[in-house]
Amino acid sequence: MIRVARTTRSVVLASLTLGMLTGTLTACGGVENAPPNVPKTSYSREPFILEAAKDGAEALPFIHDDYPLALAEAKRTKRPIFVDAWAPWCHSCQSMRNYVLTNPKLAPLAKDFVWLTIDTEKDANAAFVEHFTNRVWPTLWVIDSEHESAVLRWEGTATAPELLTLLATVREGAAPGAPETTMAFLRANQAASRGEVAEAERGYRAVLAEKGFAERPRAIEALIGILDSKKDYKACSDLAIAEQVDMPQGTSRASVIVVGLSCAREGKLQLALEKLAAVAETLANDPDPRTIADDRSALFEELVESRKEQGAGALAIKTAEAWATFLEKEAARAPTKEARAVFDAHRLSAYLAMEKPERAVPMLSQSEHDFPDDYNPPARLARAYFTMKRLDDASAAIDRAAARVYGPRSLRIYALAADIAKTSSDIRGERAALEQALSHTAHAVLNASQKRLRADLEKRLAELPR
Repeated sequence: MIRVARTTRSVVLASLTLGMLTGTLTACGGVENAPPNVPKTSYSREPFILEAAKDGAEALPFIHDDYPLALAEAKRTKRPIFVDAWAPWCHSCQSMRNYVLTNPKLAPLAKDFVWLTIDTEKDANAAFVEHFTNRVWPTLWVIDSEHESAVLRWEGTATAPELLTLLATVREGAAPGAPETTMAFLRANQAASRGEVAEAERGYRAVLAEKGFAERPRAIEALIGILDSKKDYKACSDLAIAEQVDMPQGTSRASVIVVGLSCAREGKLQLALEKLAAVAETLANDPDPRTIADDRSALFEELVESRKEQGAGALAIKTAEAWATFLEKEAARAPTKEARAVFDAHRLSAYLAMEKPERAVPMLSQSEHDFPDDYNPPARLARAYFTMKRLDDASAAIDRAAARVYGPRSLRIYALAADIAKTSSDIRGERAALEQALSHTAHAVLNASQKRLRADLEKRLAELPR
């Protein structure tokens, strides 16, 4: 899934898209020169369904937050590095970590890569983040350990079958005599990672001509993301309407429908909005396990926004109620407390859309008890209390979150603290919160959207009365 800058998209898109455009990394010069240390394992493309491991244990031997160690091991063993670049506030990251990377059926891949996770918020990972920059979370990388360059950048989540297909495609592209469609897909991905949007678009369109290509759904997903980024809303929604019909169930189809529906909403394309809303509603309520809960949740979320755009406020609330019921059932059957907390962020969004923020308080209080070092539960509690106009409780909760937060997320935590202070007519508190946001991120490695947010907070601070 993807996340983009607009308010709704920042929730819907950071979990939905794979293989999107932009980024600051300059990849190696062409897939034809893919390194010889891409794994030679024969990967099954069996479409098995994943469930979280009952004990929450990782299925692969991940190194955590130590790129130099992973690089040294990769060079020693002549293997590429697979990197899950994530953030603790990202519910899609948490979904993948708890519902995909814990599945034992991934274990046979253990020796094919050096496996690394990078918390992109940690200062200790700044060098990695500066070189391999996330635009969305999570971003999955395959890195050539010899040249320290990206073989592939995959922006968003994937189910295990989709991950296996992706890694099989990377392997196929490194082999002599690889099919041209495979090479076109990989070249388009690398062009996108270099910010060469026109070349990436041409490459993905070429892939679409091959109906039987395993990565065709990802190419559609990447292409619709490019059209959305260009604000070509009609082409974006038209592509979603035309292509979603024959796409297999899974991450890419859900992503295409969500982004297409969002484009229809942004472009005020009423007929497309109605068509895609009907499709999204059907898929959101479809229990087919090939579409994971996080993706179904994103469909519900975009539906709520689309209902609002149509002026159907009562229907938006009804949709939010169905969304909340779905999420509550998923949380109830989660095998671990970590897997349960995956749904906290979207449950809060659903309760806010229902205009019942108080429903989030017991859930988030339990998560704060279960994860006393995590800033997310008190930050989300602060949002709920703020909406309820319980300003003292909101202030206390955001103070607890601020004491635990680190990295670029400090911007949003302290921005909420400033909002709470402003609503309380506490100019001194608002100023202090904004100053903390800026001081905590003075030396952080920020991506483009984070830099814009920081600039907005600087402007807000400068405009406060003395």
